[in-house]
Amino acid sequence: MSTGLIGLFMVIVLGINLFVMGSAKSQIYGTDRLGQLPDSYQKENIPVLVLGAGIIDNAHPSKILELRLQACQMLYASYPDKKLIMTGDHRESNYNEVGVMKNYLLGQGVPSEQIYLDHAGYSTYDSLYRLKYVFHQDQAIIVTQKYHLSRALMLARSLGIDAIGVAADENPSTRKEREIREVLARVKDFSVAYLGFQPDRPTNNYDFSLSKNGDLTNNKDSLEKN
Repeated sequence: MSTGLIGLFMVIVLGINLFVMGSAKSQIYGTDRLGQLPDSYQKENIPVLVLGAGIIDNAHPSKILELRLQACQMLYASYPDKKLIMTGDHRESNYNEVGVMKNYLLGQGVPSEQIYLDHAGYSTYDSLYRLKYVFHQDQAIIVTQKYHLSRALMLARSLGIDAIGVAADENPSTRKEREIREVLARVKDFSVAYLGFQPDRPTNNYDFSLSKNGDLTNNKDSLEKN
């Protein structure tokens, strides 16, 4: 690849990243601003969606996921009637990301019946697609780190979800590595949101209703398969 083409590619990548980050800036709130969320998002029927980020020994959240769960617990403390959706990877029995997420929140005093498990949130796109088309939610509060929120909010917008984000604290030890990976992830999902690229369609399996008890979602095999 010639120097000119490399330079053009870098300009395009930079431009897309600046656009994605800038387009979501007004939708992102820190945990110190939970009392300032727009009134429409403070309502009981607007769920909180926590994006998964890896677990250790199928028992403990990774540090970055723990920080997301801490932000979720703070949201619960401010809005104790909200439904909380944990979304992550549970393809294999020995890797139950969402189960670990729920157990952590139970240890923080969050009621079990208010925590719902999306066992097939294998990617950011999958989680948001399923929120819209499997769980039929048109509005949500998304919890993840700030570097990730801009992409998640862009995808939510493209899927017709009215969303804001609450930014969890960062993990300094892995922040640089994650932010570097996010540069290309933003380009990929920009192509989904604006250029018509069609990723593999997420599964519609493991459906549930937020009108029922969250404990009914604990067992993946008991949920509806389409």
